[in-house]
Parts: sequence; C-alpha cells; structure tokens
Amino acid sequence: MLNKSFSLGPRSFMVFNFISFQSSWLVAVNMQQQGLIILSIILASHFLVSPHRSRDWLTLLCITLAGCLVDFSFSYVNVFSFKDGLLLPLWLIFLWANFALTFHYSMAWLNRLPVPVQAVLGGVFGALSYYSAYKLGAVDYPFGEMLTIICLILIWSLTLPVYIFISLKIKDKYDEKNKVHPSFA
Repeated sequence: MLNKSFSLGPRSFMVFNFISFQSSWLVAVNMQQQGLIILSIILASHFLVSPHRSRDWLTLLCITLAGCLVDFSFSYVNVFSFKDGLLLPLWLIFLWANFALTFHYSMAWLNRLPVPVQAVLGGVFGALSYYSAYKLGAVDYPFGEMLTIICLILIWSLTLPVYIFISLKIKDKYDEKNKVHPSFA
C-alpha cells in the first residue's frame, strides 16, 4: 500500500485533477505519439494520489472504452482522420483515459446539471476541443470543417450526458459497496 504522504486533500486533488487533464490534452494534441511517456506519467500520477483508486479504474475503463468506440467509429467512416493513418492512435486512448478521470473530480459539477444543459455543454465544448485539435494539426477533417463540426456537436450532445450517467452509476455502486454502517464503525 502507498504511504499516506502521497495523499492530497480534497481541494488540492481537485486542482491536481484539473491540471492533469489540461496538461494531458496539451501533450496529446501537440506531441501525439511522441508524448506517450508523458501521458503515461500523468495517468500514473493520478493513481498515486487518488483517494478512490478502484472507482477511478472502473470509471477509466468504462468511459475510455465508450469514448474510444465513438472516436473509432468516426474515424472509420472518415468524419475525422489522424495523420499517422491509425483509426485510433494510442495518444488519443491516453487522452480518453485522462478525460475519464475528471468525472468524479474536476468535472463533478456537471452531475448537478439537468441533462439538456449537459447536452449543450457537451456539444459546445466537445466540438470545440476537437476543433482546437484540428487547428493544432492533431486531427484532419476529410469532410470539411462545417460538416465535421456539426457531427461533433451532435455526438457530444448525446455522449457527454451518457459519460456523466456512467460515472454516476459507478460512483453510486462504489459508494454503496464501501458504505460503513454506523453499527459497525
């Protein structure tokens, strides 16, 4: 087991989680495959200080799998493509893994929003993230900017609420499983 000296307080961990994801996005988009070691270190560092490693692993697996399936499908039908010719580059899988780890921490505030608001935020910011990656050269839009952006807005409007739902179900199951009953305390 890890020494307690690696633990962070809740607020510090929230900031750490936010900075970790933003850093992973910048590394992934700017360095792609050349950034894999840095992306691995960012991902591993989360688990070194995470207060809920088991829950985080399950969330990472479920949301990363779902997100990669969506991106693989978009890549397969050529809505977007990657310069290395892969349908789903490893750097993007690492980016999804880091993104998945935000749902219980720095993006947990999304849980309290109504689903239509989640959908709007997903459409806007999901498409904006991919558009920024396009402008930085990490992804290409074979069908052109407008059609691809419309597709991204639609898919992110649908999928962000799903990712939030998945994370909440995992949190509920994890919390229920790990609940300490007052009579046993």
